[in-house]
Amino acid sequence: MKKIVRIITLMFLVSILFVVLTSQTTTTTTTTSKTTGKSKTVRVSADYVEPKSDVIYYKGRIFVNIDEDKVSVKTSEMYVKKVNDKWKIVDIPAKAEFSFDGGSATADKMTYDLDNKTGTMTNANVTVIDTKSNEKILIVADSLNFDLENDKYSGTKKGGVNITKGKVTAVADRFEYDKKKGELVLVGAVVINDQEKGIKMTASDATIYTEKNDMKANNVNIELKVE
Repeated sequence: MKKIVRIITLMFLVSILFVVLTSQTTTTTTTTSKTTGKSKTVRVSADYVEPKSDVIYYKGRIFVNIDEDKVSVKTSEMYVKKVNDKWKIVDIPAKAEFSFDGGSATADKMTYDLDNKTGTMTNANVTVIDTKSNEKILIVADSLNFDLENDKYSGTKKGGVNITKGKVTAVADRFEYDKKKGELVLVGAVVINDQEKGIKMTASDATIYTEKNDMKANNVNIELKVE
């Protein structure tokens, strides 16, 4: 009888140990933004965490949520680093799913500045809801910079950044998008195809005004499709 009790007790202890080892660790980091003067809370759940005085390392199933910035991230590896004795930089060297106010993205790696809501993404696929037209703008870039505070995006891609907005597709060496102004600037080896207007053109640079897809460009070759 005692042997049976020991076995049951051992099995119970093993099950508790398994739950502890497989459960996720949750950490909370608070920082204060220089731009707003307000504090924000970074909540992270992960399979593994290794906190040090100036960096916190996370690994496994990681989920990050920052309510004040309206952003969240899913990834498998991440560092949160201090700068001047303040938690400031989120560095993600692995594939990441990034959700933000008015858009989402996937990237092979990314950084995020907790202080001013800026960052970079590598090999990024980004979707932004354009406020002027309510259409989705899809962007594929090798390197993409974002400024969520000012709703600005820019980037480059070898062979051309690919941009799609409704029936308009565009390729350019680099782009700049100002969401608040509704302006999409394309520079270098620009190719634009507007199926609705029946226009295909190449240019050295061009600007698309996103509300109605009106355009202006320099050094242009243009084809008009007439039916």
